[in-house]
Amino acid sequence: MKSFKLALLAMTTALILQGCGSDSDSDESPTSQPDQPDVTQPDQPNIDTEIVGMWSSDDTASGELSTIIFMDDGTYIQTQVDSSQSTSEAGNGMELGSYSVSSTEGKLTATPIFDKNGTSGLSDSVMRYAQVSNGKFILKVDENGNGIIDSNESYRFSETKSESILGPWDFDDADDNELLGLAFLENGTYIYLQVDEDRSVDNSENGMEWGNYTVDAVTGQLTTTIIYDGNAGTGLSEPRTRYARVTGNTALTIEVDDNQDDVIDYEEMFKFSRP
Repeated sequence: MKSFKLALLAMTTALILQGCGSDSDSDESPTSQPDQPDVTQPDQPNIDTEIVGMWSSDDTASGELSTIIFMDDGTYIQTQVDSSQSTSEAGNGMELGSYSVSSTEGKLTATPIFDKNGTSGLSDSVMRYAQVSNGKFILKVDENGNGIIDSNESYRFSETKSESILGPWDFDDADDNELLGLAFLENGTYIYLQVDEDRSVDNSENGMEWGNYTVDAVTGQLTTTIIYDGNAGTGLSEPRTRYARVTGNTALTIEVDDNQDDVIDYEEMFKFSRP
């Protein structure tokens, strides 16, 4: 009986050890993977926000103008003046509309609501794509409609930084559906923009004005000379004494001696803010 008990004990011990071995092998199975640390993917650029700002074409010659302003409310403004600088040239003038950009492929869709520059700008029905790369806005336009962006269908723009007086400004007292704005460029030119609530191209005061400007560093006196006047003498084209004063890079006051009495009255101060 003693030998039988010893044999039974040995068998039980072997079974216990075998079971322990099975558990160990299961834990080390090649199909069991260790926990992986969370990996944060890099943020993808959001082209909707990247194109917001004022952009001037790199391809314009001296005496020409081509700019696009994209605002964060989905509004765009396009201005264009060729070397003729003539108001009778159909492609010269401004365009105002709404836009959207596909964040995945950069497809740019524009809907004009005021078009005073013919087929220039973003008003014609062609495929467009927007891209910002290395600080440049690149507009790709399938102009021949072949479904391919050819090498001569890409246009590069540089940004006009909003600092000091430079960049775009919105008139504070404009009505909700009215556009009244100014933009000062680094090359010493300015753009004045005006479109009323009716947005009629037949209204001669609706449109753009382009000219040269200087600001006296001491007095702030703003001096302008007109190059292109497409809004019937509104804006800065009339001979008046004016001053430009910028506060904190976010507020601009244009003072105009409208009644020419050598005094700037309160109602002769026009306040602008960044769009």
